[in-house]
Amino acid sequence: MARLFDFFRKDPLTKSLEKIQNGDIEEREKIIESYIPFIIKTVSDKLNKYIESENSEEYSIGIEAFNEAIDKYESSRGSFIAFAEIVIKNRITDYLRKNRKHHNVVFMSQFEEDETNKLQKHLRTDDFTENFALKSEIEEFENKLKQFRITFSDLVKESPKHIDTRANGLRIAKFIASNEDLKEDLIRKKSLPSKKIIEELGVTAKVLKRSRKFIIAAVIILDSNLDQLKNYIAQTKGGAKGGL
Repeated sequence: MARLFDFFRKDPLTKSLEKIQNGDIEEREKIIESYIPFIIKTVSDKLNKYIESENSEEYSIGIEAFNEAIDKYESSRGSFIAFAEIVIKNRITDYLRKNRKHHNVVFMSQFEEDETNKLQKHLRTDDFTENFALKSEIEEFENKLKQFRITFSDLVKESPKHIDTRANGLRIAKFIASNEDLKEDLIRKKSLPSKKIIEELGVTAKVLKRSRKFIIAAVIILDSNLDQLKNYIAQTKGGAKGGL
């Protein structure tokens, strides 16, 4: 009898949540539908931008998080709305961190593993929105590489691993980027102006062939407004030697 009185004393939302936790699928759908504006607002507040309910991965994560909150909620946790807000924001944070890590790793993989800590330190942030500029730069960099038929996978496989070889590649890239004729030749033909480079710098054709994609990638960064990627190159081993 006491439990019956407790049930009637509970607010309608709490009653609905108990029904859902006892397997009422229709009640779950009804609650989710009625709280969609709350979910959108919570996700939008976390992202600091408005999201749509159509074709939005963040919105889907918000729905999943709201479902998780329903399943895990206990009256001892206090207000369900406050609890659900925490769960949604935590799941969005997890998503953003995972997304951020993915974009950082894409670019870091071009260089030696012992340099990744430096890049992570340089780009570390607790809020993905503050790191949006880096994401945009990497996307722009990828598009520029495609014009030369170069992919990130190519760079991973073919970028020089030895410090001295990489330093020499950066030196060549700087030379090209600072020479308008060589740079225009590279952009127009989509290949290194090997003959002129060999004559001016005294490097061998073998060196250019082995580091071709790395050199082109470095020229693209140096001759651009990709400031964060420029800063990273300046701090990589060999960058200082080349004066980048």
